[in-house]
Amino acid sequence: MSAIAPLQGDLQVQVMAVMWRLDEAAVDDVRQSLPPRYRGAYTTVQTVLNRLADRGLLKRRKQGKLVLYRAAITETTYVASTVEHALAGASSGTRDAVLAHLLGSIDDQQIDDLRRLREELESKRK
Repeated sequence: MSAIAPLQGDLQVQVMAVMWRLDEAAVDDVRQSLPPRYRGAYTTVQTVLNRLADRGLLKRRKQGKLVLYRAAITETTYVASTVEHALAGASSGTRDAVLAHLLGSIDDQQIDDLRRLREELESKRK
């Protein structure tokens, strides 16, 4: 997986959360979907969307005078890449400790889901 640069700041995080929920959206749709605390000026949201598109996290297309945006990667891909990037420079002991911590916070249903996923991955490798 190629490295995906981490989001920079709360507004980028909030905008991407909106984009992962919506299929495709114009600037004002995104702005209206943001929590009230993050609903800045139209141009502020537009700038964030354009920066995210320039970084490859969003795709944009024109429809008449309207510019529509959509997520270029899934939330799962983004989070996996971010975790991979964060752990890349860590020692194996630290990586193991972080993974143990993450696994310690999941419930029985999630453990069952992980077992099924592991079985699927093993069958694909054969």
